[in-house]
Amino acid sequence: MIRCSKCGAEQYRVESRFCLKCGEALSVNGETPTQNICTNNECDWHKTKFIYPDDARFCDVCGSPTAYNK
Repeated sequence: MIRCSKCGAEQYRVESRFCLKCGEALSVNGETPTQNICTNNECDWHKTKFIYPDDARFCDVCGSPTAYNK
């Protein structure tokens, strides 16, 4: 689940690109996430673009937050 950086509202659709409450563009590290991947650029799972289930909050390899939890 993505949380809006402007108003804090949780977005319930993983495809969301804009906040349902305030219209702010949603992003993770400056990029709009389209898949739930590890956010650690040095992690092997990040490099291979391993896709976690939507409800996964952390990488099980390095422990970093996933894109939808960041």
